[in-house]
Amino acid sequence: MSGALRVLRAETLRIASSRAAWFGAILLAIVPMLRVWAAVLAARAQEIERIAAGRAPLGLTEGTGWALRVDGWRAGRMLGTALLLVQAARSIAGDRETGVLRLAVTRSASRSGAIVGRALLGPVLVLGVVAISGLAAFAATKALGGSFGDLVEDDYVIFSAGEVAGELVRALVVVTLGLVSIHAFGLFVSSINRGPVLALAGSLSALLLWDVFKSDVGELRWFVFASHAPTFADGSGMREMSKFARGMSDAGYPEAVHSMGLVFPLAESIVFLVLACLVIRRRPI
Repeated sequence: MSGALRVLRAETLRIASSRAAWFGAILLAIVPMLRVWAAVLAARAQEIERIAAGRAPLGLTEGTGWALRVDGWRAGRMLGTALLLVQAARSIAGDRETGVLRLAVTRSASRSGAIVGRALLGPVLVLGVVAISGLAAFAATKALGGSFGDLVEDDYVIFSAGEVAGELVRALVVVTLGLVSIHAFGLFVSSINRGPVLALAGSLSALLLWDVFKSDVGELRWFVFASHAPTFADGSGMREMSKFARGMSDAGYPEAVHSMGLVFPLAESIVFLVLACLVIRRRPI
């Protein structure tokens, strides 16, 4: 795995100088803000409708910012899932097609090092996705007057601010690991394809196919890394957190599912990395 750090440095510089990467970062900030704004408009419209019908407004009276922030953060992470998959799927296959991979292996890194260096970039990109979308959602929520105190409805405290924050941290950890595994999966698919178009189509198709059928396998879906990531048909911890932040007492990640989310995405990321290294060592580049 010699040269992995050199590959990591080179890939980081390439991402930092890419217009597409900067455009993706801007989208990661805009989408959570728009999601928060849309949620506020929908809540106000519902409140006006109930008042006009002579009914009392429903929902929280305090702590309303938690749900808005989670909704915005979740939307940003769903976009981040797609962006991470695109970046990973195009990386190895794209460099193989252009000859960059052969040049890197010849001059500065082993074949395994070329894979590991790109894999090490995954957590860096994931943290960027989490930070940008999270800050954007927080800023939009504060700008629109959302509060982050206890969840209160009719003067009754449903959850304290500490409980909500603790549940949010639990969800964020598992979803972050799920995003890392999404990037590793994209790298594996990229390693078995000779062109970026096929790699991208294959990885996106596999993820969409899983989203379609994952509900049919019941609880077994939690053994698969993609179930813990905010995919297009999201069933991750952020979806449950959205319900929890609205005061639903039956929401939240079950302890068993949370424990599986701490183990399986990381373990499967390592498996994808090992498989990608084996493939790249055996196939011509």
